[in-house]
Amino acid sequence: MKSKQSSVDGLTGGIEYLMKKNKVDYISGWGKFKSNNEITVDLLQGGTDNFKAKNVIIATGSEPNELPSSTGLSFDEEYVVSSTGALSLKQIPKRMAVVGGGVIGLELGSVYQRLGSDVTVIQHTDRICPFLDAEVGKAFQNSLKKQGLKFQLNTKVNSGVNNKAKGV
Repeated sequence: MKSKQSSVDGLTGGIEYLMKKNKVDYISGWGKFKSNNEITVDLLQGGTDNFKAKNVIIATGSEPNELPSSTGLSFDEEYVVSSTGALSLKQIPKRMAVVGGGVIGLELGSVYQRLGSDVTVIQHTDRICPFLDAEVGKAFQNSLKKQGLKFQLNTKVNSGVNNKAKGV
């Protein structure tokens, strides 16, 4: 975890350095385009400001999709983890199910497989990354299979039991 945090800090610092070096203004907040080159931003540190720019880069990050509450598998970030929680687990799990065959879950599943977890991906469609070209997705899945990941396609998670709730 120390190594992971060191990498994150280094990458974040490196990006900030490159932006400063290349005279890129960095603004944190929630923005809306008023026109092709004008943006209103609700700033994270409070207040609102308007900005004009010839070129704009939108870095939205990602938000994990939680399973419906009816499944009984809400994030507790210990046993049922989001992609954010998966980056901060206290130990490498023996087994891991990745629900959803999107790139972030597959990337994390691949990392944990290489760290020694037995990883199974559960995807509700007939292929992973259904937004990709079918051949690219198939090649990606074959690469992950060679790493040892298992796949249950056309499989929907209807319910589950959180081990934390069971006291296990």
